[in-house]
Amino acid sequence: MAKENNLMFDYPVQEDRDKTFEQWLATFQKDGQARPNRFEAVINFPPTIQENLKSQLPRDFTFRINSVSFPGKNLRTTTNENAYGPSYEVAQGLTYGEEISIEFYLRNNHEERWVFNSWQDYIVSPTTYNVEYYDNYVGSIEVYQLDEQNHRTAGIKIKNAFPKTLNAIEVSNETVSALLKHTVGFSFKEWIPLQAHGNPNDGKASWVEYPEYKEQVVSKRNAPMGFDPRTPTQTMFPNTSRPVGAAFNDKFPGREKGIFEDAGKAFNDVLAARDRVVFAQQKVLAFRNFFRGITKNPISNLGIGRGLRF
Repeated sequence: MAKENNLMFDYPVQEDRDKTFEQWLATFQKDGQARPNRFEAVINFPPTIQENLKSQLPRDFTFRINSVSFPGKNLRTTTNENAYGPSYEVAQGLTYGEEISIEFYLRNNHEERWVFNSWQDYIVSPTTYNVEYYDNYVGSIEVYQLDEQNHRTAGIKIKNAFPKTLNAIEVSNETVSALLKHTVGFSFKEWIPLQAHGNPNDGKASWVEYPEYKEQVVSKRNAPMGFDPRTPTQTMFPNTSRPVGAAFNDKFPGREKGIFEDAGKAFNDVLAARDRVVFAQQKVLAFRNFFRGITKNPISNLGIGRGLRF
């Protein structure tokens, strides 16, 4: 006689399935669902560019943006192979996307293209090939998500951006009704999230940087002796109640902005000098091996081997 199977399978009844579906649907109805065609992008030009191109900038420049992207963010890692057991990755640094692309609808006179062409000419002169100072030619880009009422619901600020690439414009007799578009690739340093001051649902909120993402440099690098003792000598980040805020508190006393960057550059220079010495030694060894079969003491006979030990 076969043994009776006492396993019980608890299948959800129709009422439970309906309740689960309602809960799932409520997650979409509560705060709304983001749509890719609901966005706004604002390009903040450097002051010099803004002044020189003021008469040429179209007033509806923002509305002629066809597509833009929220750039990515990546933690650079390295493999820890000194651990006992399986190796694993540990964080080493922070990287962002190399560049983002913004696509514009072009006017008949290609005004949008010439704006960024002038910006590039300001960065690198097309006649003298002189390069402008970095802080003078970088701007910023703000990208926002909009709801069904065109109110901003989320946003980021892309810092230290400038037009790196003006893509080619393809024209063809085979296309009749399509609108001509132009893509500009922007290089940038980093991006940070923005927070709303006020109620974003009424469209009157202002969007600003989170305090913990805004560095307040209050120390002077390479300051001469005898500066005002009342001046703080620490680079500080404001503390906030948000969990991420504590990670940005700079507790290292006497930090001066850039000291670690300079130390890292000096260390890389030392490594590069060492590599050049090793390469020169390898060339000497190769030269010795080449003449080894010609004379018994080829290096000494040539007069360049005294003091060398092989």
